Amino acid sequence: MRLPIRLVFAAVLLMGSVIVAAERPSFSSSYTLKSGKVDSKSSKGTVWMLSVTQTDVAIEVTRVMDGQKNVNRYSLDGTEGTYTSPGGVPGKCKGQFKGKNLILESVVPTHPLPNGPALDVHTRERWELSSDLKRLTIRNDVDVPQIPLNGYQVIEPWTEIYIRN
Repeated sequence: MRLPIRLVFAAVLLMGSVIVAAERPSFSSSYTLKSGKVDSKSSKGTVWMLSVTQTDVAIEVTRVMDGQKNVNRYSLDGTEGTYTSPGGVPGKCKGQFKGKNLILESVVPTHPLPNGPALDVHTRERWELSSDLKRLTIRNDVDVPQIPLNGYQVIEPWTEIYIRN
């Protein structure tokens, strides 16, 4: 019995998508900050929580910092979505997988000088789960592309470590 070429092609595509899905870890869970920015004196006693819901096409991240809730949805197909900073400033965001890491990016305009031009603050988060899936490490980098800094960073990169609840 000979299988139609369309059926064989569909089976190959299905197997390929299953393999790609298997390579993507699921970040869906709730997490509590163990260490990171919260260690600074200005944030001492702050409780940071993450609630993450991941589908094949998007990831929704709810951050709660000392009772203040912030929710953003990142498309995982590379298209831009709307973003709201913890301070309430609107911007754009997108997400993608690079291997087992999740990359979440946001761009928020800011006006550092009252009559000056808007500058875009670009934040890039690289999420990584530990092999036992109990620890989430988020590496944060922030830059302002319109300002040539010759290697100098206005905001130093930082790492946050969360424990899965």
